[in-house]
Amino acid sequence: MESDAMTPDDLLNPVLGLVERDGDAALAGLDDLIRLYPDDARLPFLQGSVLAGLERYAEARTAMQKAVDIEPGFAIARFQLAFLVLTSGDAAGARAIWTPLLDLPAEHPLKLFVDGLEAMLTDRFGDAISLIEAGIERNRDLPPLNRNMAILIQEMRDRLGVPQDEDANDVESGAHFLLKQSSFKGTRH
Repeated sequence: MESDAMTPDDLLNPVLGLVERDGDAALAGLDDLIRLYPDDARLPFLQGSVLAGLERYAEARTAMQKAVDIEPGFAIARFQLAFLVLTSGDAAGARAIWTPLLDLPAEHPLKLFVDGLEAMLTDRFGDAISLIEAGIERNRDLPPLNRNMAILIQEMRDRLGVPQDEDANDVESGAHFLLKQSSFKGTRH
């Protein structure tokens, strides 16, 4: 067992290939890899992502938390964990989790997303939309996150009565459950 090694690409890539096609098979492959490489934070992060896509939210949070516990500086895992916590209605818990992300450079996409979520939590939807749009504009590394944030922007626009973007009909996401769960209830704390 190679507890402190990163998962080799030749073992990880086949599992990554399953993520979009067969979530259950991907989970089985990730379970095997986690047993072999328990210190690779990417594995529980991927596991949490797959579980969230399968609407197994509690398990997804546990897996994402494990990724952050293994590697506290794993920014995207920290953001996704905070987003899961936020959409479950725990704004204070989300804030506690994403606090380290506030130290990222001002133009970092995750910092902009967190700032936008903070604005949303205080019902400053115009500011929230602007900040999240700026994050999307700067985020080149994680296109699925951009789709999720675009859905969130549209939810805010809908709440404000702003007409839907023409492109919004094309926006779909496996993480749409996050928005359906929150529906902006309990966002004012």
